[in-house]
Amino acid sequence: MKILHYINFALIIAFLIAICVAEEVIVSSSLRQTQQDCLFIEAAIERLDNVKNTEIALMVDNLEYDWKNNESNMCYLVNHKSVQEIGQEIAKLKLYIASDDVDNFRVSIEVIKFYCHSYLHFMGANFHNVL
Repeated sequence: MKILHYINFALIIAFLIAICVAEEVIVSSSLRQTQQDCLFIEAAIERLDNVKNTEIALMVDNLEYDWKNNESNMCYLVNHKSVQEIGQEIAKLKLYIASDDVDNFRVSIEVIKFYCHSYLHFMGANFHNVL
């Protein structure tokens, strides 16, 4: 009878570990994808020297679409308030495109990359999200 308790305990621990690993993979891949999108946008800005054009607008739209999908997946795993800053910065990007404000656009891209880099360091597996 006692052996069943140990087996159940081991299964629960294994299940929690699997959930934590899945969380780490989903969060890390989402944030890395956002970083990659920002790098592509930066390269396009260097090539074009302005932000008020169709290519940049489409790249920002793709960034926003990918982020909304990733954010909805991450909301099950992390606190939504922890990742909302990235969505706010993406919204600012659209305003900067409309006004062709290259300097603030670049700053917002850097802020998004900073948030992604910072979140990659502290958003790992934790038991609060599992429970």
